[in-house]
Order: sequence, then C-alpha cells, then structure tokens
Amino acid sequence: MDGIIPYVNYLLLAGFWMGAALLFTRGGRLGLVRQRMQTIAGQAQIAAKDSTLAKTARELLAGPRRDAMQRDLAESLSYIKNLVVIGRGETMSAQLLLEELSELSQTLGPAFLTMARDIQLSDKEAAAGELYKVMPESIARDVGEFLAGWEDIPPSDLLGTVEVYRSSLREARVTRQKRRDEMISDLVYFPVVVNAMAVLMNFIYIAYFLQQKDALGLLFGQ
Repeated sequence: MDGIIPYVNYLLLAGFWMGAALLFTRGGRLGLVRQRMQTIAGQAQIAAKDSTLAKTARELLAGPRRDAMQRDLAESLSYIKNLVVIGRGETMSAQLLLEELSELSQTLGPAFLTMARDIQLSDKEAAAGELYKVMPESIARDVGEFLAGWEDIPPSDLLGTVEVYRSSLREARVTRQKRRDEMISDLVYFPVVVNAMAVLMNFIYIAYFLQQKDALGLLFGQ
C-alpha cells in the first residue's frame, strides 16, 4: 500500500496540470472567460472613444489647426475680393490666381498649388476637390469648386460670389466658437458633477446600507 501512494500523488499532480492546461486553452473555460473579458475591454475602449468627453477632447485638440485654415481661407477670399474690385480678377487665369494664393497662405498653400497644377492639366474636377482634402468642411468644398471654375464665372458675378463665401465663413467661425465655449464649459463642470455624485453615493451608503447592515447584524445576532 505504501508503494502505491507515490504513484497516486504523481497521478493527482499530472491530472492537476492537465486540467489547468485545458482551462487555459482557447476552448477551455478560462479561455472562454479570457475571450469574454477581451471582448468587454474592446467594447469599453470603443465606448470611451465615442464618449462625449473624448469627442470634446478631440475637437479641442483639432481646433487650432482648423482655426488657422479658416483664417487663411478668409484672407484668401479677401485677397480675391481686392483683385475683383481693382479689375484685375476679370482678366486673371485660374492657374495664376491659385499660384498667387499658394504664396500667401501658409496652411492652404500646398492645396492651392496642387489645384494650379490640376488646372494646368485641364483637370478641373480634381482641382475642385483638393481644398476639401486638407480642410474637410462644406465651405472649403464650395470655395474649391468656385476657384476651379474661376474662368467660367461671369465677371459681374465674381464679387457677389466672393461676398457670399466670406459671409458663410464668418458664420461658421462664430458657430464653431460658440460650440467650443460650450465644450470648455462642459469640461469645467465635469469634475463638479463627479464630486456631487460621489457625495450623493456616500450619503446613500451611510443613510441606507449601513442601517441595513446593522439590522441584519441584529437579526442574525439573535
């Protein structure tokens, strides 16, 4: 009997490790639990990225570059307006206009230069979409189409069209500023809300759960 005991111990040890190996395999119970936890973690990560706080942070981080592009676009429209007012815009080719705009604009300069090259290759459709690629806003798409079709627009309509775009850009900047102020306000008040919730949870814990705990203690103590 004493000689069998060591073999029994070895068998038990081998069974333990085989069971552990099965549990940690992909088809084992712990493997399934691990997959479930990974799925939950992935869903939580996606939810965090789509949360209001995350969107607010991304919006604020992207704000400075977007503001710079809007300023450059506004300055470009002002430059175009001056060209039209002095009469130079009526005889100016689209390629020359875009080349001059590329020298004036820091953030949109490369896009204007690419548009000028597309115009040189007689590809107005490609030129019309270049500005929207670097500045994905409706105003950029409209201005890009306007500049790409510069030579097809009647001279009498140039000034009015430029003024419409300038007005739309101003309204867009005002709307964006209001939205940014609201985002900053939300970020400022978020810690206050969290603190208030913590105080409320602490009050509920003290006023309700502790009383229930004491009542259960008296009940089972009896």
